[in-house]
Amino acid sequence: MKKKELYFKYIYIIFGIMLLIISIYFPLITKNSWFNIIYRIKEAVTLGDSGHLILASAVMSFLYALQNSIMFLGIIFIMHYIKIRKSYEGIKLLCISIFIASVFYFFSFILNFQQELITTALSFIICLLIYEKLFQETNSFFIVFIMSFQVFFAFQWINIMPLFSPYHIGQTDIPYSIKIAALYLNSAAVLNFTGWAFFLPLIFLAFTTSTLFVSYSKNMRIIKDNYEKQKEIQNMKAKIMQSRINNEMKTLVHDLKTPLVTIRGLSSLLSISKDYDKIQEYCQRIEGSVDKMNEMISCFLYESSKQKIKTEELINYVRAQLPLEDNSIKIDIKIYEGVPDLYVNKIRMARAIMNILENAIIVPCIKPFKHIVFEAKPLNEGVKIIVKDNGIGIDEGEIIKIFEMGYSTNNTSGLGLWFAKKVVEENEGKIEILSTKEEGTTVLIYLPSA
Repeated sequence: MKKKELYFKYIYIIFGIMLLIISIYFPLITKNSWFNIIYRIKEAVTLGDSGHLILASAVMSFLYALQNSIMFLGIIFIMHYIKIRKSYEGIKLLCISIFIASVFYFFSFILNFQQELITTALSFIICLLIYEKLFQETNSFFIVFIMSFQVFFAFQWINIMPLFSPYHIGQTDIPYSIKIAALYLNSAAVLNFTGWAFFLPLIFLAFTTSTLFVSYSKNMRIIKDNYEKQKEIQNMKAKIMQSRINNEMKTLVHDLKTPLVTIRGLSSLLSISKDYDKIQEYCQRIEGSVDKMNEMISCFLYESSKQKIKTEELINYVRAQLPLEDNSIKIDIKIYEGVPDLYVNKIRMARAIMNILENAIIVPCIKPFKHIVFEAKPLNEGVKIIVKDNGIGIDEGEIIKIFEMGYSTNNTSGLGLWFAKKVVEENEGKIEILSTKEEGTTVLIYLPSA
């Protein structure tokens, strides 16, 4: 892995040096275009048409901007390599980049390739200032190249403006020739106007483009972070759901032990009994236990599996699973007379009610004793199941979120009430929560009769 990283680090510096060499020999590579610029200047003087001067200025500015952008990108690659290897920051990188640029201009001077030092230096410094923030946010050399080209292209237009001649700007051969031709054609004002018309929008565009790229990168990073967080939350929910399924499996296994023990005891009696009537009775009881096991498994595996059961049977099934070890918790269970039968998925409905009771048990209570009321009473053509506690209650703003998957007010998984609501609605019922702060919470479940 380290060898691979080292390989890519060396690629930066090799590619950077190659770009610097290309930028030094750029005038030779594009010599036909430079000759075309000279030809257009002559045409402008011969025909008296300043339009040729503007076209020549555009081509010249483009070529210089492209050369300087390639040079700048080469410096950036080398700087990036040095930054990785030496952890240089700020002023040190600026000094290194200025040194590399000086070497570039030295070779350009040796090879007699003229450069406009003032405008190029200004644009170079601006590009460096923008680069630090731009690359940090976007991590893209291509975007840095686009930004640098816009800045260099903008500043090259200053070279052809006669307005800046007194400040020793635009003194190399081609910009100077363009300005001399403009003065001869009385078109100095045209060049000044054209220069400003390109310089100002291009500089504005460079900063706008950089700002947009930075904003886009930030937004994409935020979107990516949110996606990762959502993915993490989904994974956590999946793990919690798996844990809940495992708990339900344990409950099911525990519940299956009773009929299994019955079957085992009856089979032992069968082996020693010689009374035919007793054998028949034992066989029927074994068959009943097997049916009960089959019913439990079906209820667990198939959500739509429902059967008619007495409300007392459901309540007693839940009662058997209640943890009653804590002496500070008092649970009153009451089943009113005339409660109709239900047509529900017994295992899942019992689990849903247990979730509500577990919430009532673990909720903090400011009173000396926690009191929980668990009732089932007839209501119209159905059953109303009530779970009421005297805990700290729930804020009004939280009640509307209480059934959302993953939402919790007491540092639990946030799946208990979500699951309860899901199961109640699967069985064509309704669930409602009423709560008063510091007084307690009441959960009401309405189920249709069988």
